[in-house]
Amino acid sequence: MASILSRTFRSRPYLTSAAFASVAGAAYLTTTSRPLQLDSAQNATKTFSFPKTMLFSKQLTVTNVEQVNHDTKRITFSLPGGSIESSGVPPSAAILTQHTPSGAWFPVLRPYTPVHDRDQAGILQLMVKKYPNGAASTYMHSLEAGSKLTVRGPIPGYTWQASDTPRDVVFVAGGAGITPIYSLAKEVLKNKQDKTRIQLLWGVNGERDIVLKDEFAALQQQSPERFSITYFLSNAEADAGQATGVEAAQKGYIDSAALRSALQKGEAGQLGDAKGTKVFFCGPPGMQEKLTGKQGVLKELGVAKKEVQVF
Repeated sequence: MASILSRTFRSRPYLTSAAFASVAGAAYLTTTSRPLQLDSAQNATKTFSFPKTMLFSKQLTVTNVEQVNHDTKRITFSLPGGSIESSGVPPSAAILTQHTPSGAWFPVLRPYTPVHDRDQAGILQLMVKKYPNGAASTYMHSLEAGSKLTVRGPIPGYTWQASDTPRDVVFVAGGAGITPIYSLAKEVLKNKQDKTRIQLLWGVNGERDIVLKDEFAALQQQSPERFSITYFLSNAEADAGQATGVEAAQKGYIDSAALRSALQKGEAGQLGDAKGTKVFFCGPPGMQEKLTGKQGVLKELGVAKKEVQVF
């Protein structure tokens, strides 16, 4: 569901009334069958309650805007309940942001996966890349402290099952598709009883497009036996090996050779999480088709469609 909605909103900047109704209806069927307040009942912190269907919305207030790089901002919002409230958005799940452009009849909706620590109460934080002529991202980049943002959701993400035996999975991201991948990786590695090992392959244009660098470095330091990351710099002028301060960058694209190598590093019989998912992907449509499509690289490498999770 999340991947379908994400592809829809990435490819269609404006929703017709019929599309909006179908999104809301689908979200209703999806979310009413499961609770939205997903924090543990033992957690004393109150969970911010999103509406039970996407027919209703709530507003968040911007408290801080940080320019992360040349085209990306980290936008922090306060929750209505303040420090006694947590966002309750599950790992890899997304919320829908909404605004109606001047002169438009219908709202623009876009999914974004929060990047803040889920244990941090009182806030919700989004990493937003601005695209040329992007209706949603341009609006998001116009927000400043005190601005209000209408939100809906959340759209469910991947329900992870921890493993008490060693397992290997491959996470693959392209550009801004890193946010659900980061969200899930952080949550997996937080559980010290989970024996799953993660290899992350992240493709970006160049060094300046890397975000969350410090956060990934922290994950590597905290879980060196369970997490590794390789950056792929497609810009021929990028200085490979210098992007992160460590020799973890390569020039070029995430291709068949790179994926084959990553899959082969997984120990025999241990590739795949507790549910059998081997590869987790989020990236632009072209990259998605090339790697996960019907005639994609993963199929050629023997990875079945049911073994791939696309956000």
